[in-house]
Amino acid sequence: MDPVDRMLLQSYQEDFPLTENPYQAIGNALGIDESEVIERYRKLKDEGLISRIGPLINPSKIGTSTLAAVSVPEEVVESTADFINGYREVNHNYLREHRYNLWFVVTAGNAERMRTVIDEIERHVGSDVLVLPMIKNFHIDLRFELWPSTPKN
Repeated sequence: MDPVDRMLLQSYQEDFPLTENPYQAIGNALGIDESEVIERYRKLKDEGLISRIGPLINPSKIGTSTLAAVSVPEEVVESTADFINGYREVNHNYLREHRYNLWFVVTAGNAERMRTVIDEIERHVGSDVLVLPMIKNFHIDLRFELWPSTPKN
């Protein structure tokens, strides 16, 4: 990984340019073309080093969300996770060592749509989904310091 990729990964976790052409602004700051910025991000995504580029929005400001979990037999965990990830309302899921072993977050525009997604997942899995609504909101800084020597843009 070269220094430009490192800058793309570390420096733009926050303060992503909010302009009509953000990749051009990044390219200008790094001394490369907009098309190279896009291609480098595409490569980093293909390599699994980033999952997405987009804003973090408090779900309660635009709809509703909940943490949810389901108990899935080990032999179908991967296919079940793929099914759950097929919903645009699910932004991630992860495996845990627990009776409820597959955990995920559902964010929807309203409570009715969230309930529909959960109901469909229950029907597909054949068991109840444990719904754990947020009681208190905590701000978590999701910026990861990957290389301490990399200057912030």
